[in-house]
Amino acid sequence: MSIILLIAVPLLAAFISIIFKKIATYLLVAVGIFNLVVLFIAPMGVITIGGFTPPIGISLLFDTYSQFSLVLINALIIIIALLNCKSFNKYSGILLLAMASLNGLLLTNDLFNLFVFLEIAGIAAYLITTSNKKPLKTFHYLILGAVGSSLFLFGVVILYSMFGTLNMVDMIIKINNTNNYDQLILPFTLMFIGLGVEAKLLPFNSWVKGVLGKSNTLSGPMIASVYAAAMSFVLGRYITNLFMFEGNLLLVVTVLLSLGILIGEAMAFQSTKARKILLFSSVAQASIIALLFVNGVVIWAVYYIIAAALSKLVLFLVINKATKEVGNDNLDNLQGLFSNNILVGLTFTLATLSVMGMPLLVGFVIKLNFLTQLAAASQIWLVVIILVASVVEGIYFVRMLVKLWYKGKEQINVKYHISFKIVFVLVAAVLLVLGTYKAPLDNYDSTIDTVSQEVINNG
Repeated sequence: MSIILLIAVPLLAAFISIIFKKIATYLLVAVGIFNLVVLFIAPMGVITIGGFTPPIGISLLFDTYSQFSLVLINALIIIIALLNCKSFNKYSGILLLAMASLNGLLLTNDLFNLFVFLEIAGIAAYLITTSNKKPLKTFHYLILGAVGSSLFLFGVVILYSMFGTLNMVDMIIKINNTNNYDQLILPFTLMFIGLGVEAKLLPFNSWVKGVLGKSNTLSGPMIASVYAAAMSFVLGRYITNLFMFEGNLLLVVTVLLSLGILIGEAMAFQSTKARKILLFSSVAQASIIALLFVNGVVIWAVYYIIAAALSKLVLFLVINKATKEVGNDNLDNLQGLFSNNILVGLTFTLATLSVMGMPLLVGFVIKLNFLTQLAAASQIWLVVIILVASVVEGIYFVRMLVKLWYKGKEQINVKYHISFKIVFVLVAAVLLVLGTYKAPLDNYDSTIDTVSQEVINNG
């Protein structure tokens, strides 16, 4: 069974859902489950499309790295669709479009098609954010997304003019054989900025505050969890394999990402609204993930993406559901939220503690390992920055938990459907189990990008 079905089937289903709107949600869930099955039975390797042998033709790259990312993305979309099937059922076709485009982003081995899927994924994201009923914020996101994708395309055009190929693996080979690194700085910078807009990297992410700060139970998890994870995986793929960050460019990127961590945490610290705290925390996490990829800590960056996506799924669902019923996400207005929602409060607390990197949770295991690898690589100053950011993160998250657990002057009554609670419990269980039994995390190492490396070595 070909991996191309992960793109073709959701795309076909998206068109069908326009005609048969009543079955759109069922179609979305069925396609998502079908995708998960394909991911575990499809053969790994480079898949050619149209009969043209790479690097001339279009090809897809399916390896362990892409399998990790695709399982996470498709599973999360299914969960979000099921939880919002009544409130946002008219967005099922858009979610199918998002599924097809994100799968394409994570599979394509062609830089131009990466741009095409980036555009389609962006269109789906803009449509999803219209559910916020804040058209000006969506328009702002659209403009910045268009600028980012244009810069990415400009970088691709420059690389094509230099090497005469768009195939990623072929271009990696040719870049490794070139001696003129200075000419690569401009296209690498443009492409990094283009991907950085969607990956929420400072200073290219001014759209985040307007979109996630006004999000709901559909747009919040989709943008902060699904899209954030997908774009981090894409950015990691190209940082690890294509971009050659050396010398001054490496220093600039490292400093920029370090500032992103500190500024994100500082902005979360000074925020008094729950959604802003979560979104600025996500900004800091995005910078940490990119920093890990830049320093070659691949496997723990992958695990960090997965853990962050699961945690942010729970956090945004809990807060956005409460915000909808209370009418405000100010912490003072949400005070005592968990006093009548003990189970929700416990799962939210576990997800928060995992983000903070507390012991017995997977966040602690991941953070301990990547800090150890950074220290072993003599990047002590990066370790210090992340530890300082972690302290700040711990302070504002503890402050938020205290507010949400202890009763205020007014009683807060928010009803969470049983389906929400099941998802919360399952995610919290995963975070807890992998934090105490980390054997599954030891099955892979930083050579997770095995297929692409094999292809590169064999020419």
